[in-house]
Amino acid sequence: ILEDNRHLLEIMKDALMEYETIDSDQIDDIMQGKTPRPPMGWSDSDNGGSGATPVEDEVAKPRAETSPDGQSGPIGGPAGEH
Repeated sequence: ILEDNRHLLEIMKDALMEYETIDSDQIDDIMQGKTPRPPMGWSDSDNGGSGATPVEDEVAKPRAETSPDGQSGPIGGPAGEH
């Protein structure tokens, strides 16, 4: 089956390399032997990336959380300390 549909697998591979994910409309295009359309909301400025907007690195700061008993302290310590 895979060898018989190798051309469809190649089209799907190319779409996944460009868009990273494919939706049902794109799969329909592929199954018809067509080049899949871009996903909804896709623009050429996406440059084939994940679509995530780059964010400056932030240094993780530990923060004190208030526990249900009203006491504040760091979250994530050993269970015996809670």
